[in-house]
Amino acid sequence: MKLSWHLLQSQSVPCPSHVTIDKSLLSIAIDSGVQISQNRPHHGRNGQATQGNPAEMAEPPPPPALISCDEAGFTGPKLLDDNQPIFAYAAIDLSAEEAAALVTEIRTKYRIQAPELKSKSLRKRDNWPVIALDLARRVSGRAIVIAADKRLNLGGKAFEYLFEPVLAAKNWLFYRYDLHRFVMNAMHRILFAAGQPVPQLAHELQAFMKSFDPADAPRLFAAAAADKESSEVLDCVLRFARGYGKTIAKETKHLRADASQTGKWTLDLTTTCLFSLILHGWGHRHERLDILCDDSKPLKAMAHVFDGMVGKTLSAEVSNGRGDAEIKAHLANPLRFGSSADHPTLQVADVVAGATADVLQHVGEKPYRDLYFWVGEHMHQHFMLPADELIDTTLPGPRVNLAVLKELARRADKGEDPLLAIEEFYAAEFRRAASPPPGLRALLAALARDRR
Repeated sequence: MKLSWHLLQSQSVPCPSHVTIDKSLLSIAIDSGVQISQNRPHHGRNGQATQGNPAEMAEPPPPPALISCDEAGFTGPKLLDDNQPIFAYAAIDLSAEEAAALVTEIRTKYRIQAPELKSKSLRKRDNWPVIALDLARRVSGRAIVIAADKRLNLGGKAFEYLFEPVLAAKNWLFYRYDLHRFVMNAMHRILFAAGQPVPQLAHELQAFMKSFDPADAPRLFAAAAADKESSEVLDCVLRFARGYGKTIAKETKHLRADASQTGKWTLDLTTTCLFSLILHGWGHRHERLDILCDDSKPLKAMAHVFDGMVGKTLSAEVSNGRGDAEIKAHLANPLRFGSSADHPTLQVADVVAGATADVLQHVGEKPYRDLYFWVGEHMHQHFMLPADELIDTTLPGPRVNLAVLKELARRADKGEDPLLAIEEFYAAEFRRAASPPPGLRALLAALARDRR
C-alpha cells in the first residue's frame, strides 16, 4: 500500500533515519563532556563562582514526570511483515490517577466489558475510530507519537550497515546532502513494488542485518560479475556492497547475533523511537523523567544504553551534517517496565499507538479523518515514512545523489578510495545540476553572440 502523508511530510526536517546516529552521538556526548547540571558551580551575589553553603543551596528536586510508552505493530527485527507494515510508538504524559480516571470513563461511555483498554481488541468494534479519537483528544498536548514504515526502515538500515562502515570518516557530508534518505527511499520504491511479492534480495538484506554474517546474503555479497540489475540504484548498491565487502564484514563483525545482544535487535524500531521521544522530546519539556515502558524484549536488552541519563541532566549539541540540535534528558531512575493490566497509563499509550498505526494505513478514509489531523499535530519530527521528493531526479538534490551513488559504485568496482576528494565531486555535481540543460545552454550562447 502506498502511503500519502502530506500533512506530515510538510513538516520535514533534517533528522536521522536510524537510531545508530542517535546512539553513537549519545555515547560521544557522554564520553566527551556533556553538560551535567548537577556539577555546575553555584554563583554568589557578586557573580563569582562559589561552592556556597550546602544548606542554603540544597533544593528538593522536582518530582519526575511519569512518561508511559507503548507500541503498535511490533514484529521485532522482522520488517517484511505484510500484515503490519507500520510501527508506531506513543509516549503519554499522564499521572497514574489521571489515566485510571480516563480509562474508567472511556470504558463506561462505550460499554467496554474488557478489564483494560487494548487497541488490538478495540479494533474489532465498528466504533473503534470514534473511541480512539475520543481518548486521543483527552490527551491533546500531552502525547507524542512517532511512526515508521518498516520496509522503508529496511532501506535505511541498508545504508547504515552497508555504506556507513565504509564512509564513516566523512559521513557528515553524505548526511548533509541526504544520500542516506535517497538510498532508503529508492530501495523502498524498487524492492517493494505494489502488488508484487517481496523479492529475495529484501529477505537477504534482512537476514544479513540480523546476523551480520555475509554468508546469509550470497546475492548481496556475490562476485562483481553477477548479472546487472534492472534498477540503476539497486545495481549501484550491490556493486558498492561487493566492492567494499571486506570492510563491511570487518566493521560489523562485533554485531553478529551470536556475540552481541545489540546486534540481535539492530532492526527493531522500539529503541530507535524511544531515543527520539526522550532526547528530542520529553527531555526538553520536563526537568526529570520517570520512563515506564510496556514489557519489551528489545528494550530490556538495550535498557543499559539509557543509563547515562540517570541521575543527571544530559544536554549536548549534536549535528546530523546539516544543522545542530540539542539532545536533553534527565532520568530519575533507569527505565521501568510493567504490564498494561497494572498500569492504566500504558493502556492509554497502547490505544494512542494503535490509532497512529491505523491512521497511516487508512489515509483519506472518512472514519479516520479527524484522527488523522490529531496524529499529525502530535507526530514527532523523526517519523520515517516514504517521501517521493527525495528520489525525484528532476530535482537537483536527488540528481546529485544519484551521481554520487554511481561514482561510489564505480570506485567500488575499481577498489579505489571511496572518500578521496569526494567533497570536490559533490561540489562539481551541484554546479552541474544548477546549470541549464545542454540544449538551453546552446540557445543562450547563440543569443549572447547575436547581441554582440
